[in-house]
Amino acid sequence: MINAKKQESRPRGSVSYPMEYYRIDTSEPNYDLPYHWHIEFEFIHILRGEYTLFAGTREYVLKAGDFFLMSSGILHGDSERFRGKCIYESLVFDPNIMMINNYATVPFLERLIEGENYFSILQCTDETDFSKRLLELFKTVKAKNEGYAYETISLLFQLFGFIDLHKMYERNEHYMKENGKLIWLKCVMNLIKQKYGESISLAQMADSAGFSPKYFCRVFHEVTHYTPMEYLNQYRINRAAEMLLGTDESIEDIAYDCGFNDISYFIKLFKRYKNKTPLKYRAEGQEETAPVQMDKKSEHENEKTE
Repeated sequence: MINAKKQESRPRGSVSYPMEYYRIDTSEPNYDLPYHWHIEFEFIHILRGEYTLFAGTREYVLKAGDFFLMSSGILHGDSERFRGKCIYESLVFDPNIMMINNYATVPFLERLIEGENYFSILQCTDETDFSKRLLELFKTVKAKNEGYAYETISLLFQLFGFIDLHKMYERNEHYMKENGKLIWLKCVMNLIKQKYGESISLAQMADSAGFSPKYFCRVFHEVTHYTPMEYLNQYRINRAAEMLLGTDESIEDIAYDCGFNDISYFIKLFKRYKNKTPLKYRAEGQEETAPVQMDKKSEHENEKTE
């Protein structure tokens, strides 16, 4: 069973509808997708261009029209050196959305969630019946017409029924063989997630993986296409970017909270990854949200005067 303590903890949708839709342009300056994993399932649809995704121990080249499906716990990410330029959309959802009072489907879904079975990493074009159902799912989630939640769940049942009927999944033995090789990487990511605000040395990361520092550097780069310190710095900068937009903390405090003791180095590194200074990043983020906040305030004032 997957250790939930090591998962990405970002919330998806709402409690009653745990599904989130993303539209992503890899050419945007702030885009990055470092190696990570989550307990939710994920469906990806390439809209334009070509995209190289690393999932598990393999590399997948996806083109416009391709779909890509991942079950729980698959380590995945990309690298700026290889990702290519594309626009893709993604659905990330909790499979438990299909398990409420549906006793006929529960055993199969439980085996997928618990890891006894896992559906294959699927790459397919938009020309098959299965892909047409996937396309309809994306359209339904985006449109959000009245009753879309019912239709979304109905389409999920159809898709997983298709996966079960055509045995588009594999036994746990293969899962362990394919992904067990990367347990050490999940341990390193867990260390970074828990300790990124503190000093983390290369020796500490290597020790958490159970490798010598020299061997650790080599295999980490082979899998993620980043050096360990590049990955750590990128993680810290991403957390800092979230704090800049989500809190009122000063830039200095955010830098220290994210593990940087030198504010000048933090600003230099932030600019390298985000193509702008922390101050400009925060200002532009506030400008983007300001009109929405003003509109909400105006609506509230109008309600009071009616």
